[in-house]
Amino acid sequence: METLVIHGCGGHARSVASAAKARWTVVFVDSHARPGEVILGCPVYSSLDQVTNAESAAHHVAVGALAEKKAIFESLRNAGYELPVLVAPGAVIAEGAELGAGAFIGVGAYVGPNARIGENSILNTHAIAEHDTVIGAHTHISINAAVAGYSRVGSEVMLGAGATVIDKVSVGDRIVIGAGAAVVRDLTKPGTYVGVPARMLRP
Repeated sequence: METLVIHGCGGHARSVASAAKARWTVVFVDSHARPGEVILGCPVYSSLDQVTNAESAAHHVAVGALAEKKAIFESLRNAGYELPVLVAPGAVIAEGAELGAGAFIGVGAYVGPNARIGENSILNTHAIAEHDTVIGAHTHISINAAVAGYSRVGSEVMLGAGATVIDKVSVGDRIVIGAGAAVVRDLTKPGTYVGVPARMLRP
C-alpha cells in the first residue's frame, strides 16, 4: 500500500488515521513526538526527514489550529507533495459535489449535490454540507454541525460541534462559531460568535 504521512498526531489526526488505514500505510509526523512513539499501530516521527521515501508518499495535514494547518498545507503544496482528498467509510458524496485537495470527509458526513468543499478543509464526523453550499479553504465543520443549502462559509472558519448555519446565509473568513450555535444571518466581521441566534462574543 502507498504511504500516507499525517502531519500532526493529536485527536483529529487519530480520526484521520483510523479512516485511512484500510487504504494507506500510515505514519505520523509531529515535532512533539517522543522517541519510539506509536499511535494506532503507526510510527510517529519528529520530522519529515525521518520518513523513508517521504517525497513519493501522500500527505495530509491534521493539526487543529487552522492557521498552522494552512501554513503546513501550503508548504507541502509548494514543495510538490501529493495532497489527496480523504473520504472516511460511511461518508456520502452526492452527485456534482467538488472536494478540494487535502480535504477530509469524516465518518457519516454528507456532502450534498453541487456542494463545494475547499482545499485542506474538514467536514468532520456526521457533519453536513447540504446542496449548493460553499465551504472555504482551511475550514473545519465540526462533528454534527450542519450547513444548510445555498449557504457560504468562508476560509479559516471553525464551526463548532452541533452548530448550524441556516439556508442562504454567509459566514465570512476567520470566524469561530461556538458549539451548538445557530447562525441565522450573515456574519462578516472576524471574531467568535456563540448562542441562538449566534452573536459576537469577542472580536
